[in-house]
Amino acid sequence: MLSMNDEPMFSIIAKHQDKHLGTIHSESEEILRSFGAAYMRDRQTVGEVNLHSPDGAALATFDMWQDRWTEVARNGG
Repeated sequence: MLSMNDEPMFSIIAKHQDKHLGTIHSESEEILRSFGAAYMRDRQTVGEVNLHSPDGAALATFDMWQDRWTEVARNGG
């Protein structure tokens, strides 16, 4: 049986250049998208945030210039 902490969750990974700034986990993709957008809209924020699925696949990155999430292109059908 998996404990709550062992269950796969969505995550946001924040980076600036080659420096890892932190990772935030949640069961809710929507909560992470809202948090990531608010984080990137802060004038003092540097770097980028990327949203990942529970299996670790990249889903989206927040485009600060367009002020929206940009979905990652997927190969295949």
